[in-house]
Amino acid sequence: MHWPDFFRGIFYSLLPQAYWGKWRPSSTVDFARSAIVSGLLESISLLYLLIVGYVHFLFVRVHQMQSAANSNEGTQLYLLAMLTVEYALHPFNLIGIFLAGEGAARAWSAFFVEEIVPSFPIKLADWLQRRMQTRRQRALQGPPIPDVTERLFGDEAELHIASQSPKEGWRVSTAVAVHEDFYEVVRVEFCAGPRPNLYILRKFPAGKVMRGIYRYEPPSDLPQK
Repeated sequence: MHWPDFFRGIFYSLLPQAYWGKWRPSSTVDFARSAIVSGLLESISLLYLLIVGYVHFLFVRVHQMQSAANSNEGTQLYLLAMLTVEYALHPFNLIGIFLAGEGAARAWSAFFVEEIVPSFPIKLADWLQRRMQTRRQRALQGPPIPDVTERLFGDEAELHIASQSPKEGWRVSTAVAVHEDFYEVVRVEFCAGPRPNLYILRKFPAGKVMRGIYRYEPPSDLPQK
């Protein structure tokens, strides 16, 4: 195990791949281990804060329980349940509960299927930023123009798709269905011109698991080379 990459992976597993910059994990297995630790740290730390906050909350509200000190056990349990619900429904506590559950889910995903799931709040912020950036780009680009698609035959059959705007969700390893054929995005390039986003696709490897498929309809019959 490459320990520096392992510790960096604990942080980078929280982020979408677009935020990794030049950093790349030393191996898939090590990165999955980093994600497990990252998820467990997120879950355990949030649970600890929630429990400490809950105990403090009960001490603050203890006067409400003193009024029921001489009541029966059922009434005391009911009052405790009501205080617990009140504590859990506080907006900040709801966020803490969600993040604790998210950390457990991220650790589970990395352990059982070796899938790195970024933190949802960071992923949401990234999605909003990309949406705003896409809108600004479209405003500067003017009216939309159709994609240019081209099928190449060589050592490996490739499909090139040049697009005016980035295609949402299309990243390396993304599965794309074109008519009855399945392709995998192997590279994304950026070039000058009215269609700066170039997606390089190859036939999807046999036996590889597809996690989500994007369907693509070419604007016309694919020219071949």
